[in-house]
Amino acid sequence: MFRALGLAPLSITPLAALDPKGLRVFRAEHGWLLETDGAQVSVRRRLGSEVLVPAQSRYQLEDGDVLWSPVGGAHLEAAPTHRELELERRAVDEWERSAHWAVLADRLLDHGDPLGGQLTAQLGHRAATPLSPHTWVGTHWRHGVLRRVSITRPEWAHAVAWREALLEVLVSREARFLEELSLDLPRLEPDASAAELTALSNDLLTLPFPRWLTRLHFGVMPEPPPLVTPQALHERTPRLARAPLFRRTERARLVVEQTSDAIALEGFDGDGLELAEGLRVRVFPRKVRFERPVWPRYDSWPSWDFAFHDGRWFLTWRHGAPRSDELKINGMEFFNAALVPGDRLELMEHLVLRFEPRD
Repeated sequence: MFRALGLAPLSITPLAALDPKGLRVFRAEHGWLLETDGAQVSVRRRLGSEVLVPAQSRYQLEDGDVLWSPVGGAHLEAAPTHRELELERRAVDEWERSAHWAVLADRLLDHGDPLGGQLTAQLGHRAATPLSPHTWVGTHWRHGVLRRVSITRPEWAHAVAWREALLEVLVSREARFLEELSLDLPRLEPDASAAELTALSNDLLTLPFPRWLTRLHFGVMPEPPPLVTPQALHERTPRLARAPLFRRTERARLVVEQTSDAIALEGFDGDGLELAEGLRVRVFPRKVRFERPVWPRYDSWPSWDFAFHDGRWFLTWRHGAPRSDELKINGMEFFNAALVPGDRLELMEHLVLRFEPRD
């Protein structure tokens, strides 16, 4: 699947499984050209765009294109990459200190790395802007770079191209400072057995995860394998917690951890709310209502909604949500996300909920 992905500036870096005889990438007068020999190649651009390059043909490539053959992929990086590990560490330790990011951006610009210009242009900005038109890729952006990514499968989708999405995220400049990556593998591969998911996970652990990653999880299973972050990956990503990559829960609940007089709760009795059948939360001015079913009619205006879906636990926006920063997960702006027990959800700075398992 994905065995050995490496990145090098000004080069094409194929996976070990990719047959180099089937294509050739070379620099021409007007940029990089892809020349195919005996196989059709798929060129993916920004996740939502795909071009099939026939055999025995040439195609003009752009920086950031991800190439796909039936057996693997490759990435073209036609602009220099410059690393300043000490400046990067200082920046990711204090995301809110724009001064650290400004110094890093200047240094990258001095060495011709285009990410420096992107940081300078977006300094201080935060957003939950989609990475692509696909609803199954959730993102949180800060200073023009990715801070958090979640990939899952929505209820209506039979299959999603999550492998391509994951590879494109990992090889993008915007993911250089990624802190959290969530892959809901049991939902993404609903027909896979526990053994197959374990084998898939071991393949995924060979990928080049960003150096500053602090959290990686692969979803929730009734009987998860005892899979933890391997030592080799921990050495490459020293901030990554050596915790179980799968979590176990068939039932879960929400617990009120903190609330203020500015918020009135309806439908929340006792210490916590069981989530075995899912839950919808509707937020009105000065009031939060917890109710079922998960899938409501689209009648929430002027309220806004979020919902918890089934035992694999996925939290998503509903209609009417005004701003991404009014609901935070572990202190970060909210986006569509797979939840892990222990997550804390902060609502409008007046209500803190804790998501926890009930096995």
